Amino acid sequence: MREWSVATRWRIIAAICIAAVLVVGFLAPIPQSQSYHHFADQRPIGGIPHGFDVLSNLAFLLSGVLGLLFVAKARPVFDAGTRWAFATLFFGLLLTSLGSGYYHLSPDNQHLVFDRLPMIVAMSGCVGVVIADRFGGKGAWSILALLALGFWTVFQWNASEQAGRGDLRWYALYQGLVILVGALLLLLFSSRNGLTQPFVIAVAGNVLAKIFELLDRPIFALGEIVSGHTLKHLSAGLAFLPLVFAIRQLRREPIT
Repeated sequence: MREWSVATRWRIIAAICIAAVLVVGFLAPIPQSQSYHHFADQRPIGGIPHGFDVLSNLAFLLSGVLGLLFVAKARPVFDAGTRWAFATLFFGLLLTSLGSGYYHLSPDNQHLVFDRLPMIVAMSGCVGVVIADRFGGKGAWSILALLALGFWTVFQWNASEQAGRGDLRWYALYQGLVILVGALLLLLFSSRNGLTQPFVIAVAGNVLAKIFELLDRPIFALGEIVSGHTLKHLSAGLAFLPLVFAIRQLRREPIT
């Protein structure tokens, strides 16, 4: 497929995105189910409510902090645009650890806003770094558009909930398209920095995280050791560590 013209490959991505938007546009509004906030593992840890769901967000903090550290030391390797794209991703992961931890202390719609906004930063940065890795730092401007669109989906959902006609469609579409477009970019275009494998691991880890999220209660029922939602956080956060350490390796020898 990489032998197809660049225009053809971009048309494939555009066609899929347009088709997804049209399909979702014809769906009825989807309110946020209040049962979503009733996670399987309610056990406190050291006085922290929903302890495992809160503390498992340290996985995002670990990847975010290490990522920012290694990107700051990667100046000889990446151009300015690519560095800013990676910084956005890892700063988004750091914010996600804080926002998701805050939400899980007292899960409800109001706290969920502080979970989803940082995730938009991380998701925008994730697509942005793939674009920068494929096409150079000049593509990092796309992050601004992705951030604006993503923030709109969260505010639109929150406003619809407050108006009593909750509509989760556009946020769900944004989240799904981030994963799908990211995977298509990895498939259709070559990496400039040899980072395809860690990117694939990050995408796979986040797909697995969605599966864990859907299986929250069935997984917890298997001995009540750990819940699917806790595993979701661990899978999504730690999946970025291979990318973090790949950046550390790259900075040892500048790429020409």
